[in-house]
Order: sequence, then structure tokens, then C-alpha cells
Amino acid sequence: MPLAAVLIVLLSIALMFLYGVPAVRGRLSDSAQNLVFTQAAATAEAVAGARDAANLRNELRLAADSSGGEVIVVDPSGGIVASEGSVDGFEATQEMIGSAARGARMSGSSETVSVAVVPIITGGVSAGGVIFASDEPQTTAYQLFLRSGLEAAALASVLGGGLMLLLATILSRRVERLTLGAKAIEGGDLSSRIDPGFDDELADLARSFNAMAAKLQDSFVRLEEKNETLDAVVNNLGEGVLATNLEGDVMFANPTARELLGMTRKRVEDIWDPQELPDPWEDYDLPRAVARCAEEGECGEARVRGRETFLRIYLERMPAFDDHKGGVLVVMQDLSEGRRLEANQQRFLANAAHELKTPITTILGASELLLTGDEDEGLRRRFLNHIHSEARRMQRLSETLLRLARTGSDGRDPEPVPVDTGRVVREAADRMEPLAERAGLSVRVGGDGGRVLADREWLEQVLLVLTNNAIQHGSEGEEVRLRAEADTVAVEDDGAGIPEEDLPYVFERFYRGRDGSGGFGLGLAICKDLVERMGGEISISSGKGAGTRVELTLPQDDPPREGGR
Repeated sequence: MPLAAVLIVLLSIALMFLYGVPAVRGRLSDSAQNLVFTQAAATAEAVAGARDAANLRNELRLAADSSGGEVIVVDPSGGIVASEGSVDGFEATQEMIGSAARGARMSGSSETVSVAVVPIITGGVSAGGVIFASDEPQTTAYQLFLRSGLEAAALASVLGGGLMLLLATILSRRVERLTLGAKAIEGGDLSSRIDPGFDDELADLARSFNAMAAKLQDSFVRLEEKNETLDAVVNNLGEGVLATNLEGDVMFANPTARELLGMTRKRVEDIWDPQELPDPWEDYDLPRAVARCAEEGECGEARVRGRETFLRIYLERMPAFDDHKGGVLVVMQDLSEGRRLEANQQRFLANAAHELKTPITTILGASELLLTGDEDEGLRRRFLNHIHSEARRMQRLSETLLRLARTGSDGRDPEPVPVDTGRVVREAADRMEPLAERAGLSVRVGGDGGRVLADREWLEQVLLVLTNNAIQHGSEGEEVRLRAEADTVAVEDDGAGIPEEDLPYVFERFYRGRDGSGGFGLGLAICKDLVERMGGEISISSGKGAGTRVELTLPQDDPPREGGR
């Protein structure tokens, strides 16, 4: 752009010379012609007043020398009386001589010479004429004009070109800043701003760009916040959410949907990269249902049973999706947990009723026999022992139910205090040792212990439940081991173990295993709830015939360093 500005200045000057010089030259030629007429008239007057030939010669020489021209005197007969001076390229023509002889006026000019013919008047009568030729006025004026014009043109070129170059450079840089700013905004850098510079139209344009970028940046920030909020909500839903285009390809799937459909994260790594919709169930064709919903509008819901799941599938057509071409929303709700919990509750009620019915029947039968009063003392004592044993059994059931109720609905928060795990483990072992001896088992305590932050009462309750479970599932001559190391407490046994298929559910309430043996299915659920409320973790590892290990990890108690640091 700066070079173009300089070329424009030079072109303007060239056009000025092209059209201006001929016009000025014509005006100079007219002015030179008038000057030659004046000089010719003055010479004719001087010639008319000459007294003799010598005086005439002097007047002619003076006129020729002062003007730098050529003077010719012609008498009435057309003869040249005298001449003085010389002009290159001039020669008097017969027309000029004849006009001078007749006393007529005449003018003419060529490119470099101007000629004037005037009469000589003596006593009111024409006495011939004077032919006056000169090249000095026209040439001198033209050369002066041309030199001055060239100097002015050179000065105008320098000043104008420099000024135009400066202005063009400033404008070019400002336009370049505008261009770079616009490209930055186009590229997504909405924080980019353009310096307005001077207060002119380009500054107004720069401020408009800045205002537009600020509004776009604010809009994108709000939109990004909404998208992040929506993503957080959708990705943390317990229901699976999946969206497809009209062709049935997956456009979006949250983590729950990927898990329910067996889709890996890699398959839906880019949510806008369409993926093939899986067909994981035998009794429900999901791709066909989605296609029917997209093409015919028959959506609705269905219930689908998998190997270990029971789902409610809800389909809805979305018109404003995939660039407003449309799509299908699939919502999958896993009802397996509710069904499993309901089934466990039903089993629990049946087991509880059975557990209550057996001791009640025994108590009623024994009491009826005692009421007859015919039995001897030994038989009466045996019946009383039956009644006492069954009553204790009912007491244990009621205590378990009450403990469950307190754990589930008690609003008491844990009261964490520094606890020595080694000491708590030894106390639990001491309390459970009589029960273990009656079952023919031994209890052994190991580990160096440690200090944790825990609710002491709750930790003791957890250890008693776990140790009791180990004793109940142990065989005579086996060993129950309690071990405390740092922030970890473990209870191990060498019993029959837990089948692998039951391990995922052992911490669920009312779950008693697939064979339905054991207690009421509440102990481990209570332990898990208490440990997690204390800020810890509980895990179990077992195998059929390989014993069981339950491990607790609790927050460590970090005593303050000396000096308060």
C-alpha cells in the first residue's frame, strides 16, 4: 500500500506536466508575441526619427542588442534599407517584406521565433516598415517555467510522496491490526482486542470489533458454564442417557448408558462422532426400536431383562437435534437394585417368620407338656431348657433387628477419638474367646497396632460382628485371627469361605447368599454402614473353601509434632 501511494503521487505529477505544460506554453507564446510587437513598434518609431544613415544604424543596433533579436528596415519599394542582429533559424519571407513595404501590420511565430511587422510613419505617411524577429522572450520564459516546474515537481514529489508514504504506512498498519484482530476472533481467541489508535472511522470499527468480541466471549463463557453443568448432571445420573441421530448412530452416551450397553469409553470418545448402536438384549431389539421411533414416531417405553439386570427403557423423538435434522433420546433406568432389594426383603421376612415360628412352636409345645404336670423333674428341666434356649434365640433376633433399625435411622453422628487398634482388637478377642471355645475354635491376635480416629463404640461393635461371623462359619480345631497394623484391622478365618458369585452382594441388607444359609443377612451391612460413617473403608476377600478375610481401613491419627509444627 505505501508503494501504491507513492506511485499515485508520481502519476499525478506526470499528468500535470502532460496537460499543463502545453497550455502554459501557449500562454507564454502569446505573451512573447505581444512583447515582440511592442519592441517592433518602438524600433519603427526610432527609425522614423533617425536624421541620417549613421543615426539609423545606431538605433537599429541598439534595438537588436537590447532585445537579442533581428531588425530589418524595408522601404516602400520593397527594398531592404538596413538590417541589424541575427536570430538562428529566422529568414524574412517575401510576405513579410511585402507587408513591411505596404506599411501593413503582421505577426507570426514558430516553435522558437516570434516575428512582428509594423509600419514606419513619417509625417503621417507610411515610409515602409520594420520586420522584428526575436527568440529570447519565448525561449527564456519557457525555460524559466520548465525549470521552475521541474523544481516544484521534484519538491512536490518528495514532500507529497513522503507524506503519502507516511499516511499510507499508518493506515496500512492500522488496517493490518484490524485484520489480525478479526482473524484472531475468527480463530476463537475471543480475548483478543484491537487498539483503536486515532479517533476516526477505523477507530470506530476497532471498537465495534472489540465490543463484538466481548459479547461473544461472555456468551461463550455462559454457554460453557451451562454445558459443564449439564454434562456434570447427565454424567452423574443413575439413569443411562443416550442420543442417536435419525440413522440410529450413537451421538452421545453418558457413563451409565455405556456401562448398561457394554460400550467402552473409546467407542464414544468423541460424542459428536457417530457410533454404531449396540444390541445387547435377546428379548428387545434396541436398534429396531430406535429406528421405529425415528421413522414412525412409535416410541414409548419397555421393560427389558438382561442376565443380571432388569431395565426400563424409555424412547422419545427429538426434532431439534443433530443440526435440527432430528434424533431419538433413549433413557435407561436400572431397576435391578430395587428388584434385588425387594427380593431380599421378601426373603428376610420369610426367614424372620420362620426363625420366629420355630422357637414359638417349641416353646408352646414344651409349655403345654409342663402344664399337664405329669412329667418327672428331669423331663421338666429339659423342657425348661428348650424354652430358655428358644427364648434366647428370639432375643438375638430382636436385638439384631433393633441394631439394624438404630444403624439405619439413628441420626447420631460418629464421635471420632484417637483409638489404639491393638488394644481394641485384644478386647474384642477377649470378649469373643468364650464363644470360640464352645465352638472348638481358638482366637489369635497379631500385629503391632496403630492409632486411628474412630468412634470406639462403633469400632468395637464392628469387630464383635466380624469375629462372631468368623466363629459361626468356622469348624472345630480352626483358628480365627485378628490383626492390627497401622490404620488397618483385619479379621480372618479358615472356614468354608464365600462363593465368588455372592461376593458383590455380601454387604447388602438381608442378603444371605444363594444357599440361604447363615444368619439374617444384616451383620456385614451394619458393619459397612458404621465403617463408612467413620470415614473408613471395608473390603472382603474370600473363596469357596479358602476362608475369608475382612479388612478395615480407618483414618490415621496424626499426633502434633513437637513445637506445634
